[in-house]
Amino acid sequence: MKRPLRVAFALLLLAGAFFSLAAAGPRPDGKGLPARPLAGFPAPAFTLTTSSGRAVSLAQLRGRAVLINFWATWCVACKAEMPQLERFHRLEGSRVAILGVDMREPARTVRPYVRAAGYTWTFLLDRSGAVSDTYGIHYVPTSFFVDARGVVRQVYTGPMNLGQMESFLRSARAAG
Repeated sequence: MKRPLRVAFALLLLAGAFFSLAAAGPRPDGKGLPARPLAGFPAPAFTLTTSSGRAVSLAQLRGRAVLINFWATWCVACKAEMPQLERFHRLEGSRVAILGVDMREPARTVRPYVRAAGYTWTFLLDRSGAVSDTYGIHYVPTSFFVDARGVVRQVYTGPMNLGQMESFLRSARAAG
């Protein structure tokens, strides 16, 4: 490819990336709140069901720190992160609730995946994608760290390690 065409192609890719990020970014809604929850804003309320049909709402967890982790069984980065989430849950599960929100997959896909790996935190099904859309999820894994008052303290896109999760718990305690 000739140099002018390579430069034009690179500029086109950069422009596309910029406009994609701008479109995916937070925008104020009619109430002045961001469309995607940001640090310092309340976490949007939701109720989802587990793969066994039990309803769980974010409101039920008020008073505890919560890590909301959006994921999918097909996500390679999610698979890499999940053992760290399990370890965090086993170490800190009495102080922080972990909600694994699976995006748009049926219980028949999620249940055996979770069972085979031996994961023990709470897994919820967002089969329609409504909660994922409310939280502005474009990439998985994406995690929201919510303090005991229901305020988002951190948003993290990509796989986390145990140190990052522990850091969240310290900051949530300091804020709450």
